[in-house]
Amino acid sequence: MNRRRVCWARVYRSGALSHLTDADLVQLGAFGVRTVCDLRSRVERSREPSRWSASGVDYLHWDYDFERVSLRSVLREVNEPSIESMRYAMTQLYRRLPSLLAAPYAALFGKLAQGAVPLIFHCTAGKDRTGIAAALLLSGLGVPREVVLEDYALTNTVVDLETALLTRRLVSSGVADGQVHLLDMDGEVRAPLLQARTEYVHAAFDQIERDYGGLGAYLRERLGVTNDVLRELRQHLLEE
Repeated sequence: MNRRRVCWARVYRSGALSHLTDADLVQLGAFGVRTVCDLRSRVERSREPSRWSASGVDYLHWDYDFERVSLRSVLREVNEPSIESMRYAMTQLYRRLPSLLAAPYAALFGKLAQGAVPLIFHCTAGKDRTGIAAALLLSGLGVPREVVLEDYALTNTVVDLETALLTRRLVSSGVADGQVHLLDMDGEVRAPLLQARTEYVHAAFDQIERDYGGLGAYLRERLGVTNDVLRELRQHLLEE
């Protein structure tokens, strides 16, 4: 059987497009982007408006209850901040994301199946909501789970969220004005919230298995990603 590869420079995962430099804007404009999927809530978009826009680009966004997907809502379940409780909070968040963000994820798959690429999908930090979106997309393309996890873990090498927190205060992170303030935490306790740990993606896929019986059923029944959609998706995003 011939093995196929995911095409390069068709899909980009990113954090908020709110702190771009002039050089960033030039580089981004050269990508020829056709679609931008902003996975942030209305509250986040109003706090940190995207700096980049271009004619002929389809911009998609959704209005949903930010509290349901914010770290703040998860941290309310934590009695005493600790490394283990922060890991638990993140695991719980990731278990919720596939269902809570089903509508944006479905639209993302739909756009890609239509060939509306290059496409950027982003949230605030580019780690959690987009991390699950990327994991679902790669899995739908037939990428082995271990490679999906490796791709997610690369987040830790290409973005420094600790620095972003300290310099930009990550105002849309969902916890900056919450009961547990990230800046008041010990760095080791804060780390599980800012790191891309593969155990979080494992938790999301485990919840999909529990709720839907498997990834295929989730894609088909919850996102409307039929075999025909998958075939189109692979046609646009895979190469020999």
